Amino acid sequence: MPGRVGAATMAVHALACAVFAVFFPLAAARGAGLSNISHVMFSVFTILFAVGLGFVARGLWQGMGWPRTATVVWLVLLLPVGWAMVQAGSGVFGSLILGTAGIGIAAVVLEGRRVL
Repeated sequence: MPGRVGAATMAVHALACAVFAVFFPLAAARGAGLSNISHVMFSVFTILFAVGLGFVARGLWQGMGWPRTATVVWLVLLLPVGWAMVQAGSGVFGSLILGTAGIGIAAVVLEGRRVL
């Protein structure tokens, strides 16, 4: 069961990356400060993250062992991002990032203990 929670967490993060990948070209179309090429390249980079996170979520869902490390690394890297967002006044998004990261890390650690 914890592996499924971790998989769902990673699937949500993959979906969020895909949504952000759509946001960047729209921001470029509105005349944002960066060049159109910067927005498109950042969008491509974010899509690659979404695909990678999707593979990790699928691996966790299927009970494979390899995605656990990738999951913990991704979610640990998101902890300072969430904390910075909370401190910058984006408390809702920062709390969502911190909450999903904490839940995902706990789920993967519990799944690892169950497997051993």
